[in-house]
Amino acid sequence: MDPRQQLTLLAATMTRDALIANGVSDVRFEPPTPSSLTTMFRANDADGVIAACPLYDLLALQFDGATLARKVELEERLHAYGARDVALWIPPGAPLPEDADHAAGLVADAARELDVGAKGEVTFKVDVAVRKTGSEGSYMSVLGGLSQQWARFTNQVMGEYQLDSSNIHRLPEDEHQITQMVDFLVLVANGIRKDGVVTTVKGEDTWRVQRLDGVEEPIVICAPPTSVADGRTVRRLMRRSLREAEEAIGGASGFRIAAMITLANSLDRELVTTALRGIDPTLLAGWDYMPLLVDGQSRSLLEPAPPLI
Repeated sequence: MDPRQQLTLLAATMTRDALIANGVSDVRFEPPTPSSLTTMFRANDADGVIAACPLYDLLALQFDGATLARKVELEERLHAYGARDVALWIPPGAPLPEDADHAAGLVADAARELDVGAKGEVTFKVDVAVRKTGSEGSYMSVLGGLSQQWARFTNQVMGEYQLDSSNIHRLPEDEHQITQMVDFLVLVANGIRKDGVVTTVKGEDTWRVQRLDGVEEPIVICAPPTSVADGRTVRRLMRRSLREAEEAIGGASGFRIAAMITLANSLDRELVTTALRGIDPTLLAGWDYMPLLVDGQSRSLLEPAPPLI
């Protein structure tokens, strides 16, 4: 499947599951057609249409030959490993693995531990560098995925340090695992005796993996690692996606669902909810439901209206 068709299938399956979890019955959809971001949808004995609205630069992905080739290769290897109902969410800024076969094996192993409809995590070993810059005080400056944890190093390290965790793009959900990572890096730092010495060790980059009922080919959700992910960009992409969805749906009868799909390190760090406040309300008029799909999870931006409830 092409990336647009994949996103439509992802939007339909995750929206279906979200509606069923809220008590909606008779939820199903038509298989999406190639290159389309819309498909027919049914819920509560009523017909409508769902539009997938990507809030990351899907166009840039389609013109980034290297990233797109790695995405296809990873999906092919996942298929070969039997992980065919899997969606893998790549965190913002993370490059796709160079060794697709090794990465697919890790993802497939993680997926086997999940029931259909469940989500989990897959961990990749990455390089993390610790540099001692001075022997006074107790402070560590942090770059990358562990930057929000910088205060946890204070008063634990003996001296001044710089931590480069730029190869970590997403932390695990389990707080205990984060604590273990911090404690390990504190030990590494305190083992450096001379100023200016750099020690490189292995850290963990943790990505979201989920199994979806109705998906028969693996889907890797990603953007080029150079894509900008900030509130202004998300707002611009939201306007564009909603206008394109309006044009694609046209005068179709029935209810209308706009499924917003974005990339973020976690549901709590998504930028869409904030960006929505700066959107012209007329762009939102006429939509009966607007779920946000991010990192294998869903959140309602616009609550379902009749006949969806």
